[in-house]
Amino acid sequence: MEADIKKQKQDAWIRGALYLSLAAFLAKGLSALYKIPYQNLTGDTGFYVYQQVYPLYGIAFVLGTYGFPIVIAKIVAEQRDSSKENGTKLLQERLLVIFGTLMVLHGSIGLFVIIFAEVIASIMGDAKLINAIRMMGLPFFLIPFLAIGRGVYQGLGNNVPTAISQVVEQLVRVIVILGIAWWAMAQGDPYLAGTSAGIGAFVGGIAAILIFIFVLRKNNHIFLQSKKYRISESLPWKTDLKDILINGFFVSVSALALVIFQFIDSMTMFRLLVSEGVSPVEAAVAKGIYDRGWPLIQFGAVVTTVFSYGVVPVLAMAFKRRERALLLTNVGYAVKVSLIFGGAAAVGLATIMPYLNGMMFMDRLGTGALQISAFVVLFGALFMTIAALLHAVNNASLAAGVLMIGLTVKLVLNVALIPTYGITGGAGSSLIAFMLMGLASLVIIKQLMLWTPLTFIFWLKWLLSLMSMFAVVWGYQWVLGQFLATGRAFDTIIALTGAVLGGFIYLIIIWKVKLFEKKEWESVPKLGAILPYKD
Repeated sequence: MEADIKKQKQDAWIRGALYLSLAAFLAKGLSALYKIPYQNLTGDTGFYVYQQVYPLYGIAFVLGTYGFPIVIAKIVAEQRDSSKENGTKLLQERLLVIFGTLMVLHGSIGLFVIIFAEVIASIMGDAKLINAIRMMGLPFFLIPFLAIGRGVYQGLGNNVPTAISQVVEQLVRVIVILGIAWWAMAQGDPYLAGTSAGIGAFVGGIAAILIFIFVLRKNNHIFLQSKKYRISESLPWKTDLKDILINGFFVSVSALALVIFQFIDSMTMFRLLVSEGVSPVEAAVAKGIYDRGWPLIQFGAVVTTVFSYGVVPVLAMAFKRRERALLLTNVGYAVKVSLIFGGAAAVGLATIMPYLNGMMFMDRLGTGALQISAFVVLFGALFMTIAALLHAVNNASLAAGVLMIGLTVKLVLNVALIPTYGITGGAGSSLIAFMLMGLASLVIIKQLMLWTPLTFIFWLKWLLSLMSMFAVVWGYQWVLGQFLATGRAFDTIIALTGAVLGGFIYLIIIWKVKLFEKKEWESVPKLGAILPYKD
């Protein structure tokens, strides 16, 4: 009987984790892909405005969606299954202190953004951004509510409200953003369209909060009237605040990397271009063209890391139980997945980029810079995967250190390269910084004896697989280009068919050369069943 109850709890936990992972994937996918119709609506200038202001909120959004809720969930979960009578009251008091702290922190940031919008716009070098920046202050006031709601339900083992809230928030946000952008562009004002970033985030946050209010009314017995919690009365409140503010950041490191890089570009690129004699109008268009790469990078990294993130709970459990063999196996698998599929995504994007650029963004401007940016997918996925793995084994601070070094490199290289090479220099600075971060992360897990370096044969097979895919797709594109006319329809046909062909060829090659071990291949969803390894 006890074994059955334990199994039921485990199954419920796995189901909840699956819901949360699926919701995160859908939310991230929406967050990346809606920027394409946004650029089509507003043009490169409008896209530049949006990308200038959104990273201001994006950092706090990541903390409020991933970092803070996980820490809050831990506080709630570790008090369950206790019979202390005053446990509920103490837990509520503890959460009230956390909520108050987050409210002061994010409320202060929100007020700062609203009050000093003119100063921030001046630092960015474009006074027309003031209203768009000011609107970005509004969503900050909602983050404490979202963090507490998600954290409490995750801690109770009920991940469904969190999953639903994430999807609803992103869906509402996207609809509002595109609606305002359409209305603003009907009046011919791309800077007015930029206010949609803040308004959309605010309305989306309200929608997510309403989900939590509805669920709380239906299930208030779960938390508000439960007696099954125990809080250590000797635990100082400073410990909770340290966990929230420091560990909340460490938990979010992997998700923060891409958005902070965009923030650095927002603060430097436009100003550096203008300082070199580029007109403000041309600089805005150039930055908008450069920003086309970020949704592609974000989506590529999300698709790549979703496979390897699946081993994180297993890794955390193996670390806790000191099962070293299982630890090494799962770290090795996660790194392999990020390399094999991240490499394919990077090379594939770079190969079809001239046509993908035309298909998604209506012209091929900036293709060279975007091809350089495509390789950020490989090293970004590698860093994000290893950062998540380090968090699972209680070494998230090392990943945070690597991120800080990468951000410094990115900032220095932006200043050094953009004045001479323009947006190509910006793309190069991102690639070099992420390359250093990815390689440094590999060195760290090797030094921690969490990862056994891959063999020379693996690297040779991997490179040959990528080169073969590139050669087939490039040849296919060249041949098709001799028979089809130019234009967006032509670009769409070549981009889509080239992507499908490249993916198919790559899977067949890595299956034939056995790039994965048999057990690793069988654990990749669907592929192991469709293309089984022969003994």
